[in-house]
Amino acid sequence: MLLALLVAYVVPGLFGRDPWSLEDASAFGVMWTMAQGGVTEWLMPGVVGQPLPEEGPLPFWVGALLIRAFGWLLGAVDAARLTSVLWFALATSSLWYATYRLARRAEAQPVALAFGGEASPRDYGRMLADVAVLLMMATFGIVVRMHETIAETALFAWVSALLLALTIALDDEWKGTLAAGLALAAAALTRGWLSAGLLTIASAVFLSCHGTQRAPRVAAMLAIAVGGAALWPIAMHLFAPGAPDYFAALVGWNNAELRGPSVDSLLWLLRNAGWYTWPLWPFALWTLYSWRGFVRRPHVLLPLLIAAAGIVNLLLASSPSDRELIGAIPALVILAAFSVSTLRRAADNAIDWFSIALFSFVLLGSWLYFIAWNTGVPPKMAASVARIVPGLAPELHPVAILLGLGATVAWSTLAVWRARVRPPMLWRGPALAAGGLTTMWILVATVYGDAVEYNRGMVPAAEVLGQQVRRLGGESACVQAHQLPIGMRAMLAFHGRILFGNTAEGSEPCPIVIQRDSERSQLDDAPPLGNWQLAYETTRRARYDEVFRIWVRRP
Repeated sequence: MLLALLVAYVVPGLFGRDPWSLEDASAFGVMWTMAQGGVTEWLMPGVVGQPLPEEGPLPFWVGALLIRAFGWLLGAVDAARLTSVLWFALATSSLWYATYRLARRAEAQPVALAFGGEASPRDYGRMLADVAVLLMMATFGIVVRMHETIAETALFAWVSALLLALTIALDDEWKGTLAAGLALAAAALTRGWLSAGLLTIASAVFLSCHGTQRAPRVAAMLAIAVGGAALWPIAMHLFAPGAPDYFAALVGWNNAELRGPSVDSLLWLLRNAGWYTWPLWPFALWTLYSWRGFVRRPHVLLPLLIAAAGIVNLLLASSPSDRELIGAIPALVILAAFSVSTLRRAADNAIDWFSIALFSFVLLGSWLYFIAWNTGVPPKMAASVARIVPGLAPELHPVAILLGLGATVAWSTLAVWRARVRPPMLWRGPALAAGGLTTMWILVATVYGDAVEYNRGMVPAAEVLGQQVRRLGGESACVQAHQLPIGMRAMLAFHGRILFGNTAEGSEPCPIVIQRDSERSQLDDAPPLGNWQLAYETTRRARYDEVFRIWVRRP
């Protein structure tokens, strides 16, 4: 059942759709550019001529390899999205085994029953490991990110692998330490130096609190982490022309990420952490309360240190967002899992009923809006959907509807079982939350898939702009981007077959410019500098406040 739920969580929405966010489109653009390019593109990531000296190349290397291996069969977009499956599998398996190894330890066992009959350490560990995976799937903030190709999804997996490596270090000190160094190097090659540096500090503190030969093991972990992360810049300088400028820009981005604690970061955390980490934070707080003296308890100290590293990363980041907070989720998952054996029954029941009420209400509303969109009744609901997807005629897809109904029936069966049987299993609450959120994602990816694609997809706009560019400048027309987000640049190049020029200094200027102008911002209103003439203007479907203009250079 757990494996079936994992498949139901990750597979829907995986194929047959465009990226639904600019971050996802940007990540795909880097992967596609690498897959089409040579050594320079692999060592200096960018999007069709636009350097992107941010984050690290590791997740993009994996995506480019998958495009080369499966792009001919699945298409480049779907092949790149296989990275989501890879990172999801690494994250869930690492979290399961990390929790299992921690829960089997003597200091993690619950109080023995007066007359015996308590679970064996093995069974107790398996139960808590299942709970950890269920809580991960139930976390509100990561459900969309886990279906994207962004670097943060890979970071989530590497933090999970780091947790597993450090738990191994409790039993096999050198094996776990060396594995932790590799995980830290992978994290540095995934999301930059700030997050990897904070994770390294947390890991060093943990190794300093447990085991023997502490200083040599910390030194070995640091050497592997720094040495592994340094392989990319070394290879860049050896084999890629223009590496010094790119590396300088990379250093500048990493330095800019470290802005220091700010009021904005703290306010963002207070406003968003509650819903983003639900339902983890109530369980995690109860674990800290019920397992006091956590310095002597590695099953509390380890996830607490790694979670603290993720939260500090958010507070220090120049632009606080969920992309920084996602690194704290794997540790919070393990921390929350250890609360289920000590949680009071009244609180446990309250969380169960909250999940049943919340997801039943949301699922009912989702189906009512879908019925209204297709039938026009009630009219206010139908009008609400029509405002989001203006011009899209509803179309019934039997397979999608059957999948949505099947997921809803499965959730209803689970909720009725909880209401009637009052099961004693400690995983029932996390299973309810994970099942409810999985059902919601299945509905979004099936019955609402066309609507989301219509609202977020770039295919029609890219095809139209590509046709106009070729009409104005021919098949090989060079195009310059002006106020064009890098994710849109990727989609226009991929779907519209638009050839963007190199942005490097000294490059030949292009005779055509594409400008994106959003009415929600005045920062992108100005036309490109120079003597240009407006040749074409269009908007995105369902996004009438977003205008694309094509400018041609006057003779």
